[in-house]
Amino acid sequence: MAETINSIRIHPGIGIARLGDSDEFYLGPEAPGIVVDPGGSGGPGPNGGTYRDSGLRLKRQAQRYRVYGYDADGKVVAELTSDSGLVESMRWRVHVRNMKAANYAFQGAYLFDPDKLRNPSIQPGKKPIERDKLIIDAGVHTIASGQTEPVVMTGDVFVGIGKVMLPGELRFEGFTPQDPSKEVEVNYKAATGIELGRLHLDSGGRLLFVPASGKSECVTTPKVALSNPSETHSPPNGPENGNNPLTNQFSYFNVPGWWDDTCGGEIDVTVMLKDGTVLSTRDNVKSETDEGIRNPQAGAWIVTAPPKFSPYMYHVVSILDRVYEAFPEAYPYAGMKTNFYRDIYPVFAMAVNYGWVSAEAAGVTPSTKNIAHGPRQPGNLLSPANMLAFTDPSDKSKPNRQMIYRLMRYAPGKRGRLVDSLMPAPPQRPTSWKSQEFVSPVEAYKMPKLWGTGGKPLQNQQLGNNLPDEFLSLTDWQLEHLKNWANGDFEVGTPLTFEPLEQLPLEEQPHALDSSALEPTIGGGFHPGIEFPYLILYSEYFAGPFRVGKDVEPGSLAAFMSSPWQGDFWSCNAAWWPTQRPDIAFEYDRTNQTRTYKEWFRGYDAKGEPLSSADGYNQMVYAWSKLGMVLPIKAENGEFLKDNGETVFVEQERNPALDRPPVKSD
Repeated sequence: MAETINSIRIHPGIGIARLGDSDEFYLGPEAPGIVVDPGGSGGPGPNGGTYRDSGLRLKRQAQRYRVYGYDADGKVVAELTSDSGLVESMRWRVHVRNMKAANYAFQGAYLFDPDKLRNPSIQPGKKPIERDKLIIDAGVHTIASGQTEPVVMTGDVFVGIGKVMLPGELRFEGFTPQDPSKEVEVNYKAATGIELGRLHLDSGGRLLFVPASGKSECVTTPKVALSNPSETHSPPNGPENGNNPLTNQFSYFNVPGWWDDTCGGEIDVTVMLKDGTVLSTRDNVKSETDEGIRNPQAGAWIVTAPPKFSPYMYHVVSILDRVYEAFPEAYPYAGMKTNFYRDIYPVFAMAVNYGWVSAEAAGVTPSTKNIAHGPRQPGNLLSPANMLAFTDPSDKSKPNRQMIYRLMRYAPGKRGRLVDSLMPAPPQRPTSWKSQEFVSPVEAYKMPKLWGTGGKPLQNQQLGNNLPDEFLSLTDWQLEHLKNWANGDFEVGTPLTFEPLEQLPLEEQPHALDSSALEPTIGGGFHPGIEFPYLILYSEYFAGPFRVGKDVEPGSLAAFMSSPWQGDFWSCNAAWWPTQRPDIAFEYDRTNQTRTYKEWFRGYDAKGEPLSSADGYNQMVYAWSKLGMVLPIKAENGEFLKDNGETVFVEQERNPALDRPPVKSD
């Protein structure tokens, strides 16, 4: 078999690892539709695992990378492992960075300005990659088969800076400027030895990328508070219709002096076969120790991201959906007849699940009562009555189907694709969205009723902006299937079943790995997002589906994300990404089939102060790892408990330390 292997490729092409404050970790999903178990016993995981360790710390989610051999025709021949009988040795090469502090300020996809930088007083006038004092660069690390000790990747940031002037309008901890209109002198202290992740090998020599522990910190004296100063500086977003530099350049996702330990970058491997043949995902590699040049079609990428607190739920538009939109040739069902259970039911199930993590979707707010997705709400698309109508292709049910379809929101523009209203790609200035083609009314009644890449409609109204995509829209593939379904041009099919990777045919495994890593992610609204910013929409950043482009620097794609990540993770607390970061959580009374909800972000911070639903930016740094998981509960028969067709989700594994003020020492 070895003589037929002509090349190798790593899968998944883009991997996602999730932060946690425990040293324990579990592996992320490797097959579509499979929710992985976090390990342990006596817990709510799929196999009884627990998402917290014995000290109630949140476990990290690692990403495993596998190597597959291909023949000269591009056909999968085998997975290459150290125990496959084909491999003499494997040597993995990883280079990750955190470039957030050095990057352009995130200002929203439509208002991007390449002249505005994060930490603008430090190494000004340079491109982000040149602002080396602001980059946490772990450098290139390797780990080879047979190596049992993990490789820890660390870097430094804010080295050799000293004193810097910052706007007095910023909020500082324990310090209030006498004249906020004047600049304040602060001192930057270097942060050293920041861990960005660890490399492990499994028993087969596969790479496990374990993310960092989710730390973040401000290095300035006085410290800049993690906050949104523009909310207190001529609310809601500063003077001059929001054009004041304070509005975005120093807002909660661009806080000066802060670092976090997320990262992104390259994953490569060089394999020596038993016959001495050397194969690599890097070009010009003749021996195991050659550096070579990155081949983006063969190597992979890693992104580390915040935890997913509702692992059984999926966002209605994922990064996987965005890959299929940008690279339609990768979509596995192109040209196939629309199938209800494959193409329609998942969209409805995702929509209904929001009713357990979003106040609006649940129907517990006065404005959405009796028009939402709760079990007893008319928007419960999974109720037996609705399912009976939705699976009927006849004209009898056509009015019901078309009513649902008419509620769906298209992205602005002729093609209905979000990326078309965003061109050109950064670092160029966006202009095309101002075209009349992209001017569209804000139709709040349409679905999904989640905020989009353009930001909240109310905020834009206050600022006088008429941006496209103020609400999330479905992708063109999703909308095409829904249109076919509405018109009766579909087959019903059968409910989907999912197999673990090891039970899939060899030829299906690479795509299963590629797609399953991106399935439980956020594909909009990108403001800026959770795993990836809106740059995921631009095909010019990629060498093909699931493959980051050759000239993309490690850390640069994720650099547009919130700095630190906890700022945006608190701020997006309503109608953004509740399947990742719940807005609310429920308790459920099985006897009476009733439910009651609480704010998900509740309890006390490290100082004993109640967690704030109005300004919890700084508190999220303490609270994030202690917040509850939202998980399904099981009925007596072992299946997930249902209420009128809906799976019941409740809050579990919340660290009780949040529910009582810390003991204050004398």
